[in-house]
Amino acid sequence: MSGSTELVSLSSLLNSCITACSSHLRGCEEIIVNNLRESVQRVISHVQNEKESVQAFSEENTLTSECLMSLLTVLGDCDSILCSEILSLFNILALERSPAVLLYGLGALDTLIHLLDEHTHPLQVLNLIGKITKHIKCGAHEERVDRLLTIVTNNVLTNDMTLKPSLYTMVNLTSGSVPVQMHLRSLDRSGMLRKKILKLVCHDDNEVSIGALAALTSTGMADEFNKLISSDKNLDQILRLCFSMIITVCSSETFSYVVDLLIHFLNNKRVQQFLINNDSKLDSFVSKTACLLTKCQGHHLSKLFELLLALASIPTIRILVTRVVFAPVQTSDGEEEELLQRIFSMATKLVSSDHGASVLALKLITYIYESLSVDASQAGSTCHLNFQFLTECLTQNELTHERSCVRSSSADKILASLCLLEVLVTSGAFSSGVLSEIEPSTITDIVDYQLQKNPVAFNWNNKLREEEVGASQSALWSKTGVEIVLKAISVIIEATERNESYTTCLHDYLQKTSLVPFLATGLSSTASSQVQLSLKIITKADSLSLLQTTVLSDVMSSINNRRPHSESPRNTQTLTFDAPLVDDCKLTLRDSLRDNIVLASPGSSPRGDANVIPSSQSCNGDLAERLQHLKVEGDNHMSDIISVYELKLKAQKTKEAHLDDLVQAKTMALSQADRLIHQYKSRLAQVDSESQKLRSIVHESERRSESYREKMNEMLVDRERLHTEMERLLQDSRKLDDTLRTLASVKRELVTLNDIHTTLTQFTDNLKQQHRELESEYSLLKETERKKSLTITEKDTKISELRKNIKKLEEQISQQREENKRLEKSLKEKEEKLKKIFDTLK
Repeated sequence: MSGSTELVSLSSLLNSCITACSSHLRGCEEIIVNNLRESVQRVISHVQNEKESVQAFSEENTLTSECLMSLLTVLGDCDSILCSEILSLFNILALERSPAVLLYGLGALDTLIHLLDEHTHPLQVLNLIGKITKHIKCGAHEERVDRLLTIVTNNVLTNDMTLKPSLYTMVNLTSGSVPVQMHLRSLDRSGMLRKKILKLVCHDDNEVSIGALAALTSTGMADEFNKLISSDKNLDQILRLCFSMIITVCSSETFSYVVDLLIHFLNNKRVQQFLINNDSKLDSFVSKTACLLTKCQGHHLSKLFELLLALASIPTIRILVTRVVFAPVQTSDGEEEELLQRIFSMATKLVSSDHGASVLALKLITYIYESLSVDASQAGSTCHLNFQFLTECLTQNELTHERSCVRSSSADKILASLCLLEVLVTSGAFSSGVLSEIEPSTITDIVDYQLQKNPVAFNWNNKLREEEVGASQSALWSKTGVEIVLKAISVIIEATERNESYTTCLHDYLQKTSLVPFLATGLSSTASSQVQLSLKIITKADSLSLLQTTVLSDVMSSINNRRPHSESPRNTQTLTFDAPLVDDCKLTLRDSLRDNIVLASPGSSPRGDANVIPSSQSCNGDLAERLQHLKVEGDNHMSDIISVYELKLKAQKTKEAHLDDLVQAKTMALSQADRLIHQYKSRLAQVDSESQKLRSIVHESERRSESYREKMNEMLVDRERLHTEMERLLQDSRKLDDTLRTLASVKRELVTLNDIHTTLTQFTDNLKQQHRELESEYSLLKETERKKSLTITEKDTKISELRKNIKKLEEQISQQREENKRLEKSLKEKEEKLKKIFDTLK
């Protein structure tokens, strides 16, 4: 219920967004723009909260395609804020492959290049272009590729704020495309871009350094790259930078480029030897990287598996990876378990939601068990492992999913599971355990599904009309389905030698006519692995006398006849076997098979009689023997059989006539070649005389080129001067931008101050009113105070008179006191006299 609710919610949001876009195209009123902006914001919020809803934006979904097309139409003519909102939505969606492919198909690159020309949000636009070109390889001859290369080259040279996305976009455009690399070199004839990229390797921003290193490896600068890594110090610093950014799990865009860069390094013999010599550092990095498998999700998890696969592809390092995955790790519950068990659980996830991690996990497990099968001591200690997860992987069939990328990934997962199963079956330590876990029906169900549903079988059985067959063959999983059938039959052959319960299955499939188209397609494939598997199955069928030679010959002839005759010889390819076949598969088949099959790739033309399909004498002899055998047995349907074989004889004669025509064509071609050789020799003498003239012309041109070179050097000096002047002007422009921003902030402050001034004016008026009231009160108080001062003056006068009287009284008192003292003194004298008299009388 929750999934359907989310879908309905997203559908309603997209419909409202489409309606708002239509209104915006009819008129750009402010209310319409605001409505569209709100619709885009709601879609952004929904996509950010519901990560799985991003998968709905695919080519198969008409509603999402219409919505993105409407937004792209609006994007070319809208205001800056709305443009930023739409670009934010596109940047979120383009993190996934399906929306990025949809945007590319809707022509988003042309609109984005137009925005770059208009200098509208260049950082957001280049980030979006980088994400789209990461998922989609643009054609080398597209005009927009030329325009994009020019833009990103100028951005890298000017070292502006779009430096990082420009570097990453340059990597996406040039990676694996020699024509684009050559075109980039033509744009950089002066070598300034090469010098700039080498300088950016030492940039302070690690993400810019990674972008410069990725650009160095993707743009075909092999000499500069080899010179850079020739120093152990440089190589050590580069690997440390990559290791640290992977372990710290940087941003999702940069993380992908770091992993791709490190994988590119691992393909270099010099880097491999350096890592092997410094195994202690590598051991720590591999351990930390493997532990990240328990923490990362989505694209980070897929890229980590890609890195571990690249490490495991090096035999010496594979042992280290094997040891690490068997080490215990801490789970979210605080318990410890082997990392391999976590990888098993990751391998069982559905491909529709794991970003390809389950397929990569299966490939890593295959590498690990290949290593264990070689090292018997380690294999013996791990035989107790439960391979039930492999049954779950083999039974997960998402080939009917509505999204084509999921169907393709599901086919890849089934094939990876069969490859792992083959490794386990052929290993002595694991074969018994895995055969006891895997039921024969698990493998037969896979083969039966392909025999019934794969377009290869449809085309042979004529169960669909021609246009339906063509539509079915466009399915991505059908090509992988051929290898799935061949690999499954190969696994059954290996299992038959170790478990007799698979013998019946093998005999049933080798007798089925529906298997023959897959064998014929495998033999005609340019992939050596499919040819080897087909030969292995044919050899086994031949040894069991179950080979359907006639049917296989007819299918091969049909395949050869369907090949376009316009294919040029330069597209032909001879089969080369990059690995020996298994022991029981021999390249020498029975005469009947050798006389009816051509082991050649599509588009190849035979040279000589060794590769010609039929031999009429051997076929006639074979038919005569069979007719004689049938005659002896007394078959009642002799006449019917004779008529059938007569038709086949006519077909063989027709083929022989075609081959005669081919031989005549070759003879004519040889005679034509002789004439051309004669013409070439006469032309060569003429060319020698012309070459003398050309030497003199070249000498003169060299002299002119020298003068031109001097002028070019002067122009380069002027260019450097102009470049310096331009940088100065850019700095002035940035200062002016800062001034404008400051002016805007001052204007905002002025508005605020005006509001404050109005408030203060009102407050001042109130204060004036209060001041007038206080003045009136003050006058009253002043009058009262005057009256009180008069009263106080009168009282002061009285007080002064009283003080005078008090002073007079004090003087009188002092005089009285002096008089008292004098009398007391005279009294004392008299008392003394009396005392003396009394003393005398006594």
